[in-house]
Amino acid sequence: MNTGIRVSCFILLCSAFFSSVIAAVPGPRAMVVNSVEDLLDPPAGTTTLRSAINTIRSGGTITFAPALNGATIALTIVGSTHSILKGEVFTMGQFQGYQERDYGRSAIYAKKNLRIDASALPDGITVQWAGGDASPARVLAVYGNLTMKNVSIISGYVLGEAISAGTQPFTLARGAGLAVWGTARLQRCTVSANRAVGDEGAARDRGSFGGGIYANRLILTDTVVSGNSVKGYGAAGGGVYSVGGVSTSEGGSSLTRCAITGNRVTGQHAYGGGVYSDGGGPGNRKAIKLTNCTIARNLVEDHPGIGEPAGSQYYYRGGGFYMSNGSLVAAHCTIVQNAVTGHPAVFSNKPNMGGGGVAATIGNAHVVENMEVWHSIVAGNTVNQAAGDVYTGSLIEFMSYGYNLVGKLDFSQILVPIPPWMSLSRQHWPKDGDHSGVDVSQVLLLDEGVYHDTIHSLGTDAGGPAVLWFPPAGEAMNQIPSGWSDTSYVRAEYTFVESEPLGDFLNDVLQKIRDDYGNVLGSDFGSGFGDLSGMTFSAEPETWPADPANAPWIAFWRQLDAEIDGRLGPAGLADDFWRSLGDYQPDTSWSLWTRRTKSIGPDQRGHRRPSGGRGDIGAIEF
Repeated sequence: MNTGIRVSCFILLCSAFFSSVIAAVPGPRAMVVNSVEDLLDPPAGTTTLRSAINTIRSGGTITFAPALNGATIALTIVGSTHSILKGEVFTMGQFQGYQERDYGRSAIYAKKNLRIDASALPDGITVQWAGGDASPARVLAVYGNLTMKNVSIISGYVLGEAISAGTQPFTLARGAGLAVWGTARLQRCTVSANRAVGDEGAARDRGSFGGGIYANRLILTDTVVSGNSVKGYGAAGGGVYSVGGVSTSEGGSSLTRCAITGNRVTGQHAYGGGVYSDGGGPGNRKAIKLTNCTIARNLVEDHPGIGEPAGSQYYYRGGGFYMSNGSLVAAHCTIVQNAVTGHPAVFSNKPNMGGGGVAATIGNAHVVENMEVWHSIVAGNTVNQAAGDVYTGSLIEFMSYGYNLVGKLDFSQILVPIPPWMSLSRQHWPKDGDHSGVDVSQVLLLDEGVYHDTIHSLGTDAGGPAVLWFPPAGEAMNQIPSGWSDTSYVRAEYTFVESEPLGDFLNDVLQKIRDDYGNVLGSDFGSGFGDLSGMTFSAEPETWPADPANAPWIAFWRQLDAEIDGRLGPAGLADDFWRSLGDYQPDTSWSLWTRRTKSIGPDQRGHRRPSGGRGDIGAIEF
């Protein structure tokens, strides 16, 4: 390398090449930033954040001089106009895996593992994109693992811009605050006022994902992600977009003691106002875990600049949280006052809206696994101003482990019973301490919410301060037993020969319903289903939902759920029904499974849960 070439030349003209070179050249293991200036070539004795990131070796730690306590580092230089990270690739609608993609402009881009630690500063450090709208850039892009402590990332602004790079027509408008292809570990951080804007045309590369954070894998602890937004034809993850951990054995993503509030998604295909989880991507089953978190006042809305002409499709789901693959595990969370708005429609016999609070995708072949929820409040969320809190989409199973307070549960699209795979019983609700039809104002002190001092919401309460948490009230207080609790649920299956009709089994189901629930549903319930004798089931694991031979089986269960229509409670035919079906049908077997759970502390504020007596439901122990 010609040592006479200035570092600024590499950054401005060859940023992608420069980043790959510095990742391979050993540098210091530790550096201390002592200046808030944003200089390409700082003088001797001055270490800026930019120069430290460019110089430090992969995996090294950057800290800050005590004099910078509470300071803001205002970045004005676009360090990379073509930041390279991995992203999904589709060809003719077919998923081709993850390849290197052009993410466009970043104030700072690093191809290495980074540790940025401001934990020694009582008031932390703020890193801001200050280049203005005329020169958009995300704050930081990392092709590697990123660990940050006590850092605020604010005011990133990323656009999907037209380029000529092979098959990629636009840069990827993702992660306006942080874009990380690796694991992003944030502790006591704040990510706010970042916005990603994609193109308004109908192409995957023009979507806008992760207003605050876009990362392959996320581990967030004691972190606030509020007042961020995404906008485009397709838009997802107003606050957080988690791919979920592609090509890693370390598990999925997790959020612990976090506030994800006041974020916004605006699009014709709009998902996950607060959090979007991709579960490791298509075909993967990784879980995202939410523990002691508040997800509140996030918004999913239609893009007003894009019409809905005849023949087009448009979707709006998951005001607080949305999952497209994998599983959700939520313990001691408060998911409230999120909203979905848009234009209601039905496409391929599936509603295009759902889940003001929590939603999972709907597919012809399932791509979501389970929701497991305990000790949580999910209430006061809306879909076009109507109650809509939990929308299970085409889940395999919804699992409650008790002491959940939920407004409206919608199981209408959950996968139908699957005879040979212990999946006849899918809706494991209610369990001890569970209640639905909950009025959020009766279980939270909404007038006593605690708000952030400086962050403004872009969500349902746009313009006001971003909420951090609400104290519990009424039925949410003093409910949860201390120590471990056992929750039992039924796994049932029907033994059948694939080529033989299932009519006798379905007739037995209908008779059992009449015997058990005739006083509610009527003694002639199911008489309009007609002849069921010729119905069969094809048990090919990967293709059964889309197999035309299974259409009558699926239609039967959908019609059955529609005719029950909530009259047996939100879960319809739940565990007790399937446990006793064997008295009618000897080829039906069941097993009783048990899950042990307990309160997971401390609460969102760091306060201990009680070791004796009873604890509170939701993110806050009052």
